[in-house]
Amino acid sequence: MTEATPRTDAQRPPRIAVWPVAPAAVLGRVLADVLGGEVVAVESHQAAGALVSGEADLALIPTLSVLRTPEAFSLVPGVGLVGERSPSRTLVLAGGLGDIETVAFDPRWGQEALLTQLLLREHYDLKPTFSPVPDGTPLAEQLAAHGAALVSPDTQIPDGAVVLDLGQEWTDLTTRPMVWGLVASGPGVLTPEAALALAEAVADAGDPTGEGTYQLSLTGLGYDGLEALSDHLFYTGTLGAIPELPFVPVTDEEPEADALDVLLEVPADPDASPEARTN
Repeated sequence: MTEATPRTDAQRPPRIAVWPVAPAAVLGRVLADVLGGEVVAVESHQAAGALVSGEADLALIPTLSVLRTPEAFSLVPGVGLVGERSPSRTLVLAGGLGDIETVAFDPRWGQEALLTQLLLREHYDLKPTFSPVPDGTPLAEQLAAHGAALVSPDTQIPDGAVVLDLGQEWTDLTTRPMVWGLVASGPGVLTPEAALALAEAVADAGDPTGEGTYQLSLTGLGYDGLEALSDHLFYTGTLGAIPELPFVPVTDEEPEADALDVLLEVPADPDASPEARTN
């Protein structure tokens, strides 16, 4: 992955890319309020590309992507999408658990597919084959050919079908919530002052849905959930090593500054008057 393209137009508001699900939308609004920016909706598998292309200055990145390529990001400390329910994919069974020999999935949803594989193996001692299917394949067609299918939670599911929520299964297995995504900029783009302002705003934001199933901060069991995920991926061979994550180092004694000004350090025009540089 290449380094994110810095914002060169100082007049453009910062863009925050988040997934089109309710708790992520709340996270985007909290971050945008701090930066005076705008929220853009992208699917989770498009988030890293939004940073690289310059479409976004901050993005909610799937945790698996960060664990695999930590050098590609700078992370807002303590901020992410954490929860006991899956925001994006659910596993629908064609029959019983013991009948699953193949799982249909859209390969763009790699984090959810890998998590499903881990959960079926660790929780149920099942090792099905994962079979990619084209986007838009009807659920009925997937279930006719496979023992289970990974689909969007808003998919119309047949009456009586067994459905496994990946977040609930993960919490049952580990007693920890799943860290679905972390908030990142490109490497070296996010300043400590901006990171601190964002982290403090999220810490004050509270429950994003009012249902107690998600949180936007890693405080509490969020960090434990992140550690549990890293450990499972390491011991099952997905990760060659447990990486040190690139959280931007901050202290609560940083001098006050406007977060919009320090998100990206755009050099001032040396020929501009002092008044122009402060407007």
